[in-house]
Amino acid sequence: MKRAITVLLAAGFVAALSFAPGCGRDESGDKVVKLYAGAGMRKGVDELIKAFGQQSDVRIDVEYGGSGPMMARAKIAKDGDLFMPGDVGWVDQLHADSGIVEDRRQVAYFVPVIIVRKGNPEKILRLEDLLREGLTIALGNEFCQVGKASGKIFKKNGLDMKAIDPQRLMRSKTVNELGLFVKTRRADAAIVWDAIAINNSDALDMIEIPLERNLISRVVVGMLSTGRHKDDARKFVDFVTGPVGQEILKRYGYRTSEP
Repeated sequence: MKRAITVLLAAGFVAALSFAPGCGRDESGDKVVKLYAGAGMRKGVDELIKAFGQQSDVRIDVEYGGSGPMMARAKIAKDGDLFMPGDVGWVDQLHADSGIVEDRRQVAYFVPVIIVRKGNPEKILRLEDLLREGLTIALGNEFCQVGKASGKIFKKNGLDMKAIDPQRLMRSKTVNELGLFVKTRRADAAIVWDAIAINNSDALDMIEIPLERNLISRVVVGMLSTGRHKDDARKFVDFVTGPVGQEILKRYGYRTSEP
Protein backbone atom coordinates (compact mmCIF):
# COMPACT_ATOMS: atom_id res chain seq x y z
CA MET A 1 0.00 0.00 0.00
CA LYS A 2 2.79 2.39 0.97
CA ARG A 3 4.63 1.52 -2.26
CA ALA A 4 1.51 2.29 -4.31
CA ILE A 5 1.06 5.67 -2.59
CA THR A 6 4.73 6.51 -3.19
CA VAL A 7 4.44 5.67 -6.89
CA LEU A 8 1.29 7.79 -7.22
CA LEU A 9 2.92 10.76 -5.49
CA ALA A 10 5.99 10.49 -7.70
CA ALA A 11 3.84 10.31 -10.82
CA GLY A 12 1.87 13.35 -9.66
CA PHE A 13 5.08 15.29 -9.05
CA VAL A 14 6.39 14.47 -12.55
CA ALA A 15 3.05 15.44 -14.08
CA ALA A 16 3.09 18.75 -12.20
CA LEU A 17 6.57 19.47 -13.53
CA SER A 18 5.52 18.68 -17.07
CA PHE A 19 2.66 21.18 -16.92
CA ALA A 20 4.49 23.93 -14.98
CA PRO A 21 5.68 26.96 -17.00
CA GLY A 22 9.38 26.74 -17.88
CA CYS A 23 12.00 29.12 -16.56
CA GLY A 24 11.57 32.45 -18.32
CA ARG A 25 8.19 31.53 -19.81
CA ASP A 26 4.71 32.78 -19.02
CA GLU A 27 1.66 30.55 -18.47
CA SER A 28 1.02 30.32 -22.21
CA GLY A 29 4.51 28.91 -22.75
CA ASP A 30 5.78 31.98 -24.63
CA LYS A 31 9.38 33.01 -24.05
CA VAL A 32 9.65 36.12 -21.86
CA VAL A 33 12.45 38.68 -21.93
CA LYS A 34 12.60 40.92 -18.84
CA LEU A 35 13.44 44.58 -19.52
CA TYR A 36 14.02 47.29 -16.91
CA ALA A 37 13.66 50.71 -18.56
CA GLY A 38 13.80 54.37 -17.59
CA ALA A 39 10.40 56.08 -17.45
CA GLY A 40 11.40 58.56 -20.16
CA MET A 41 11.67 55.72 -22.68
CA ARG A 42 8.10 54.51 -22.11
CA LYS A 43 6.39 55.97 -25.18
CA GLY A 44 9.04 54.71 -27.56
CA VAL A 45 9.61 51.33 -25.92
CA ASP A 46 5.89 50.56 -25.81
CA GLU A 47 5.76 51.05 -29.58
CA LEU A 48 8.95 49.03 -30.10
CA ILE A 49 7.51 46.12 -28.12
CA LYS A 50 4.28 46.24 -30.11
CA ALA A 51 6.11 46.20 -33.45
CA PHE A 52 8.56 43.50 -32.33
CA GLY A 53 5.67 41.32 -31.15
CA GLN A 54 4.22 41.32 -34.66
CA GLN A 55 7.28 39.51 -35.99
CA SER A 56 8.37 37.38 -33.03
CA ASP A 57 6.99 34.87 -30.52
CA VAL A 58 9.11 36.49 -27.79
CA ARG A 59 7.21 38.56 -25.21
CA ILE A 60 8.92 41.57 -23.65
CA ASP A 61 7.99 42.04 -19.99
CA VAL A 62 8.93 45.66 -19.26
CA GLU A 63 9.05 47.54 -15.97
CA TYR A 64 9.41 51.36 -16.05
CA GLY A 65 10.65 53.69 -13.36
CA GLY A 66 13.35 56.13 -12.35
CA SER A 67 16.78 55.07 -13.58
CA GLY A 68 18.08 54.65 -10.02
CA PRO A 69 15.25 52.41 -8.80
CA MET A 70 15.37 50.36 -12.01
CA MET A 71 19.11 49.82 -11.56
CA ALA A 72 18.48 48.63 -8.00
CA ARG A 73 15.75 46.25 -9.19
CA ALA A 74 18.04 44.74 -11.84
CA LYS A 75 20.82 44.31 -9.28
CA ILE A 76 18.71 42.82 -6.48
CA ALA A 77 16.09 40.76 -8.37
CA LYS A 78 18.71 39.17 -10.65
CA ASP A 79 15.98 38.27 -13.16
CA GLY A 80 16.61 40.85 -15.86
CA ASP A 81 17.69 40.29 -19.44
CA LEU A 82 18.00 43.97 -20.39
CA PHE A 83 18.49 47.36 -18.70
CA MET A 84 17.73 50.62 -20.57
CA PRO A 85 17.98 53.67 -18.25
CA GLY A 86 18.04 57.38 -19.11
CA ASP A 87 21.83 57.54 -19.37
CA VAL A 88 24.77 55.20 -19.92
CA GLY A 89 26.12 56.18 -16.49
CA TRP A 90 23.53 53.96 -14.77
CA VAL A 91 24.64 50.98 -16.88
CA ASP A 92 28.24 51.71 -15.93
CA GLN A 93 27.27 51.89 -12.26
CA LEU A 94 25.30 48.64 -12.41
CA HIS A 95 28.31 46.87 -13.89
CA ALA A 96 30.69 48.44 -11.35
CA ASP A 97 28.40 47.35 -8.48
CA SER A 98 27.55 43.83 -9.68
CA GLY A 99 29.47 42.95 -12.84
CA ILE A 100 26.32 41.70 -14.58
CA VAL A 101 26.46 43.86 -17.74
CA GLU A 102 27.82 41.69 -20.55
CA ASP A 103 27.34 44.07 -23.47
CA ARG A 104 25.70 47.39 -24.38
CA ARG A 105 24.30 49.00 -27.54
CA GLN A 106 23.57 52.61 -28.41
CA VAL A 107 19.82 53.40 -28.61
CA ALA A 108 19.10 57.14 -28.48
CA TYR A 109 20.02 60.54 -27.04
CA PHE A 110 18.12 62.60 -24.48
CA VAL A 111 18.36 66.39 -24.59
CA PRO A 112 17.19 68.36 -21.52
CA VAL A 113 14.69 71.15 -22.30
CA ILE A 114 12.48 73.49 -20.29
CA ILE A 115 8.74 72.93 -20.55
CA VAL A 116 5.98 75.43 -19.72
CA ARG A 117 2.23 75.52 -20.19
CA LYS A 118 0.91 76.24 -23.67
CA GLY A 119 1.37 79.91 -24.52
CA ASN A 120 4.15 80.32 -21.93
CA PRO A 121 2.09 82.58 -19.60
CA GLU A 122 5.05 83.23 -17.27
CA LYS A 123 7.35 84.23 -20.16
CA ILE A 124 10.08 81.78 -19.22
CA LEU A 125 12.76 82.00 -21.90
CA ARG A 126 16.04 80.78 -20.37
CA LEU A 127 17.55 78.86 -17.45
CA GLU A 128 17.93 81.99 -15.31
CA ASP A 129 14.16 82.51 -15.41
CA LEU A 130 13.68 79.33 -13.38
CA LEU A 131 15.14 81.18 -10.38
CA ARG A 132 12.62 83.99 -10.64
CA GLU A 133 10.72 84.65 -7.43
CA GLY A 134 7.14 83.41 -7.28
CA LEU A 135 7.51 80.55 -9.79
CA THR A 136 6.90 76.90 -8.94
CA ILE A 137 9.55 74.70 -10.56
CA ALA A 138 9.56 70.89 -11.00
CA LEU A 139 12.87 69.01 -11.16
CA GLY A 140 13.83 65.36 -11.01
CA ASN A 141 15.52 64.05 -7.88
CA GLU A 142 18.87 62.26 -7.63
CA PHE A 143 17.33 58.90 -8.60
CA CYS A 144 15.98 60.36 -11.86
CA GLN A 145 18.49 60.87 -14.69
CA VAL A 146 16.98 64.16 -15.83
CA GLY A 147 17.20 65.31 -12.20
CA LYS A 148 20.90 64.48 -12.06
CA ALA A 149 21.40 66.24 -15.39
CA SER A 150 19.46 69.31 -14.22
CA GLY A 151 21.71 69.73 -11.19
CA LYS A 152 24.80 69.54 -13.39
CA ILE A 153 23.30 72.02 -15.87
CA PHE A 154 22.63 74.53 -13.10
CA LYS A 155 26.20 74.12 -11.84
CA LYS A 156 27.69 74.36 -15.36
CA ASN A 157 25.94 77.70 -15.84
CA GLY A 158 26.86 79.13 -12.45
CA LEU A 159 23.28 78.97 -11.16
CA ASP A 160 22.39 78.02 -7.59
CA MET A 161 19.40 75.67 -7.37
CA LYS A 162 19.06 76.71 -3.71
CA ALA A 163 17.82 80.07 -4.97
CA ILE A 164 14.52 78.35 -5.82
CA ASP A 165 12.11 78.69 -2.89
CA PRO A 166 11.96 75.21 -1.25
CA GLN A 167 8.21 75.68 -0.86
CA ARG A 168 7.96 76.13 -4.63
CA LEU A 169 10.28 73.32 -5.69
CA MET A 170 8.62 70.05 -6.67
CA ARG A 171 10.77 66.92 -7.03
CA SER A 172 10.05 63.58 -8.67
CA LYS A 173 11.87 60.33 -9.40
CA THR A 174 10.37 60.05 -12.92
CA VAL A 175 10.54 62.47 -15.84
CA ASN A 176 6.95 61.68 -16.90
CA GLU A 177 5.60 63.00 -13.61
CA LEU A 178 7.48 66.27 -14.12
CA GLY A 179 5.58 66.79 -17.36
CA LEU A 180 2.32 66.02 -15.58
CA PHE A 181 3.08 68.64 -12.91
CA VAL A 182 3.23 71.34 -15.60
CA LYS A 183 0.27 70.01 -17.60
CA THR A 184 -1.94 70.08 -14.49
CA ARG A 185 -0.70 73.58 -13.52
CA ARG A 186 0.89 72.39 -10.29
CA ALA A 187 4.18 73.76 -11.58
CA ASP A 188 5.03 76.68 -13.88
CA ALA A 189 8.02 75.00 -15.50
CA ALA A 190 10.15 71.87 -15.43
CA ILE A 191 13.28 70.44 -17.01
CA VAL A 192 12.52 67.23 -18.92
CA TRP A 193 13.78 65.29 -21.93
CA ASP A 194 12.99 66.68 -25.37
CA ALA A 195 11.02 63.52 -26.24
CA ILE A 196 8.68 64.14 -23.29
CA ALA A 197 8.06 67.70 -24.48
CA ILE A 198 7.47 66.61 -28.08
CA ASN A 199 4.99 63.92 -27.05
CA ASN A 200 3.02 66.48 -25.00
CA SER A 201 3.16 69.39 -27.46
CA ASP A 202 -0.63 69.72 -27.39
CA ALA A 203 -0.47 71.05 -23.82
CA LEU A 204 3.13 72.18 -23.37
CA ASP A 205 5.60 74.55 -25.00
CA MET A 206 9.29 73.69 -25.14
CA ILE A 207 12.17 76.09 -24.54
CA GLU A 208 15.46 74.71 -25.80
CA ILE A 209 18.63 75.10 -23.75
CA PRO A 210 21.57 76.16 -25.97
CA LEU A 211 23.85 73.19 -26.65
CA GLU A 212 26.88 74.88 -25.12
CA ARG A 213 24.92 75.35 -21.87
CA ASN A 214 23.37 71.90 -21.92
CA LEU A 215 24.34 68.29 -21.09
CA ILE A 216 23.24 65.46 -23.39
CA SER A 217 22.44 61.99 -22.02
CA ARG A 218 23.33 58.92 -24.05
CA VAL A 219 20.80 56.08 -23.82
CA VAL A 220 22.14 52.54 -24.20
CA VAL A 221 20.62 49.13 -23.53
CA GLY A 222 22.70 46.83 -21.36
CA MET A 223 22.52 43.06 -21.86
CA LEU A 224 22.69 41.28 -18.51
CA SER A 225 24.29 38.02 -17.44
CA THR A 226 21.21 37.32 -15.29
CA GLY A 227 19.09 36.91 -18.43
CA ARG A 228 17.34 33.60 -19.08
CA HIS A 229 16.80 34.08 -22.81
CA LYS A 230 19.91 35.84 -24.05
CA ASP A 231 19.44 34.98 -27.71
CA ASP A 232 15.89 36.32 -27.67
CA ALA A 233 16.97 39.42 -25.74
CA ARG A 234 19.62 40.08 -28.38
CA LYS A 235 16.99 39.76 -31.12
CA PHE A 236 15.01 42.54 -29.45
CA VAL A 237 18.15 44.67 -29.08
CA ASP A 238 18.94 44.13 -32.77
CA PHE A 239 15.40 45.26 -33.60
CA VAL A 240 15.61 48.36 -31.38
CA THR A 241 18.97 49.45 -32.79
CA GLY A 242 18.19 48.44 -36.37
CA PRO A 243 16.56 50.59 -39.10
CA VAL A 244 12.94 49.76 -38.19
CA GLY A 245 13.39 50.30 -34.46
CA GLN A 246 15.31 53.53 -34.93
CA GLU A 247 12.63 54.86 -37.27
CA ILE A 248 9.96 54.08 -34.65
CA LEU A 249 11.93 55.98 -32.02
CA LYS A 250 12.34 59.00 -34.33
CA ARG A 251 8.61 58.94 -35.06
CA TYR A 252 7.90 59.31 -31.35
CA GLY A 253 10.28 62.20 -30.75
CA TYR A 254 13.46 60.38 -29.71
CA ARG A 255 16.79 61.46 -31.14
CA THR A 256 18.69 58.58 -32.70
CA SER A 257 21.71 60.66 -33.80
CA GLU A 258 23.87 62.76 -31.51
CA PRO A 259 22.83 66.44 -31.39
